[in-house]
Amino acid sequence: MSSKPQRWRLPPAHLELLKAVMSDGVTDKTVTLEQRSVLRQICAAPERVAFEPEDFLIAFKLALVDAADEVGIKLGPERNDFLSRLVSAYIEEFYRSPVSGDGRHARDGAHKRDGAHMAGDQGIAAGSP
Repeated sequence: MSSKPQRWRLPPAHLELLKAVMSDGVTDKTVTLEQRSVLRQICAAPERVAFEPEDFLIAFKLALVDAADEVGIKLGPERNDFLSRLVSAYIEEFYRSPVSGDGRHARDGAHKRDGAHMAGDQGIAAGSP
């Protein structure tokens, strides 16, 4: 038995939002306005202040892979590109939105660097955080 705490996951309502905007599959090479709107909603969740940005990103990526699986997006390069675009847009939205609590904004240099670093280090093709 492991003493490691269970990883935090996005609430089920966020998974449902992701599934709704992914239900058409991989249809475009850009993130749509509807998809960005959903990403903004997720980024504005109250849990944002309770978790580190890295934990929030990992939870988002886990939900993204689950949503893609549930709507039937087949494994392969197109799916990987699609999910990568959504992760990049998520990071943009996460750091564009003001951070509650300490008054820092997403455009602070250190936060932006951390977000870009996280995007490159976190593989999503196989669904791993």
